Amino acid sequence: MREAGVREADVVRAPPERPVTRQRSESEMDAFTRGLSLPRDDERERVAFRDRTYALSGSETRALAAVGAFRVVDAADFKADEHGRNGFDGDWRHLREAGLVTQTTITDREGAHHVLSLTREGKDLLDAHATTRSDGRQQAFYAGVVKPRELAHDARLYGVFREEAGQIEREGGRVTRVVLDYEVKRDYHQFLNRPDRSADADAAHDRLAFAHAHELTVVGGHLQLPDLRIEYETEDGRLEYRDVELVTEHYSRGQVSGKTRAGFTCYRTGGSGGQARTGGSPFDPRHLERVS
Repeated sequence: MREAGVREADVVRAPPERPVTRQRSESEMDAFTRGLSLPRDDERERVAFRDRTYALSGSETRALAAVGAFRVVDAADFKADEHGRNGFDGDWRHLREAGLVTQTTITDREGAHHVLSLTREGKDLLDAHATTRSDGRQQAFYAGVVKPRELAHDARLYGVFREEAGQIEREGGRVTRVVLDYEVKRDYHQFLNRPDRSADADAAHDRLAFAHAHELTVVGGHLQLPDLRIEYETEDGRLEYRDVELVTEHYSRGQVSGKTRAGFTCYRTGGSGGQARTGGSPFDPRHLERVS
């Protein structure tokens, strides 16, 4: 790590050490249900909460936890992978009618998308059945849409996670939780507005101190925050993380450069996701390309 008192330097952070390859059969969605005392089996079970009783299967528990962990998720990203794994075989209509999730339809140049988020009741259900982790690294759950202008981008982050989590698992790792930029930005604002901050505090020093404490990087005077941080346990039991960004056509060259110099793993949508068309380049809006 950098010393908190050193001057800012545009230094690329070395990526976490990658262990040897080992296959795992566990679904990446299971990372979000660890510590949740909710149904895990295929058959639905009754769950009493407040003045209501819900019927949930294990697949529905995992789906609720994944939606809550990412705040918004494109329903298409719950489809099974090429091996038939990690899909959702529950019933979204059942979860909507139970008042646990809500669905929003957005339309962009790629067409219509069904975007899912937890209701307040859904979030409260997860929080009430979550056990406190001894290391304090609790998986946070969110409800509702807070950034409508960024909805299309944010709804794709679960798909990005699935891609990178698959890579981590192939390397022998086991995902333990994800941290979204919401959480880091909240902590940063609280740090800048801490009660004991002196009136003459230096903003640049504060920026470096926060970066040091959270293993982040400052590039060109800007604190680089990833879209999501994936925390995982390596095969030999070490806790590592991978910072991931979904870059879009709206990113400037300077923004992309800052993300890559900070050591982030970057993805973009489209590209070579299918067969080339005559007279044009192949473009698949569901395809994610790892660019760094």
